[in-house]
Amino acid sequence: MRRIGVMCVLVLGLAGCTPSEETKAVEKAGVEEVEQEGVIDESQFPDVDVTGTTIAEVQPGTERVSDAVVEQITLQYEDGSTRHLSKDHIITETMVGGIGLVAMTVPDRENPFGVFIHDERNGWAQRGMQRFGIPETSSAFAHGLDLPNKEMEAISADYSGSDWPVKLWTLYDETRLISIIATDSFTEVEGEMSEQPEPYVLEQSYGNGLYYLTQGKLIIVTGNISEEELLALADSLPEPSSVSFPFRDSE
Repeated sequence: MRRIGVMCVLVLGLAGCTPSEETKAVEKAGVEEVEQEGVIDESQFPDVDVTGTTIAEVQPGTERVSDAVVEQITLQYEDGSTRHLSKDHIITETMVGGIGLVAMTVPDRENPFGVFIHDERNGWAQRGMQRFGIPETSSAFAHGLDLPNKEMEAISADYSGSDWPVKLWTLYDETRLISIIATDSFTEVEGEMSEQPEPYVLEQSYGNGLYYLTQGKLIIVTGNISEEELLALADSLPEPSSVSFPFRDSE
């Protein structure tokens, strides 16, 4: 798979190819650089268990998927207090053709990661939320892929509906998190469908991301890894028609 550079992404409702804050020139001019520590600062959150989560509607005019997630999610604590999630904890933020993904560390001592999928086409409707942590008995393995770490945990979910077929896989360890999306909802995305796919690198304020089009599918790969590691991983993915996609083993 050969990298061919950055393409503009068409979000439904926009005319033409308009660079957004998520997709800009390859030099990343004007994109806010966010320091990624990989360790959550929980000092602003109560030192008690999370007992629940409430999900509110996103206010009209919200432009970024990270704003939608922070605005929408409220954590409820054992002592009766509540807190919103914080942008300080974002690992990666990706937006492609109406599909928005935010991955972040969350102040939950048993489930330290969260991946939130939104559909901008329906007013930032949340289509899925993964909450997960590192199991005491590790199930990490190589998955047959070119990963930044030889072995990583994996979690998957199918958020397909009649109007929005999408599957999500997340690979992670203590500090890195990679999300892979496969969908055939790609009419708003500019790019060439090819049997030998070539990645279009996205500009993101948080993490790195790319997408490519092949076999009638849109594949999105994003995470808090380097662009070189991201390209190597994308190049090692099997064809979407593979029964084990995105893995090369018989998981």
